[in-house]
Amino acid sequence: MTLARMAASYRHSAELLRQRMNELKEAAKTAGPSERSRLEQRVRDLSSLYRDTQETARFLERYYDRRYHAHGRRKL
Repeated sequence: MTLARMAASYRHSAELLRQRMNELKEAAKTAGPSERSRLEQRVRDLSSLYRDTQETARFLERYYDRRYHAHGRRKL
């Protein structure tokens, strides 16, 4: 598998995470207090995973770009 295909896979996973977060946010609007709290915590957990997935996709897409690595958050 190439880095470009891996990046695309990560992008797809990030999109699925974003969709799930939106579903949970909608469900939290009509949920009771305890259920709302649980759903909001799940959204926060997925949000962290979403950011990491997006960052990994970006890293894979720019893996061979020296300028990105020189100024990016991750270094080789």
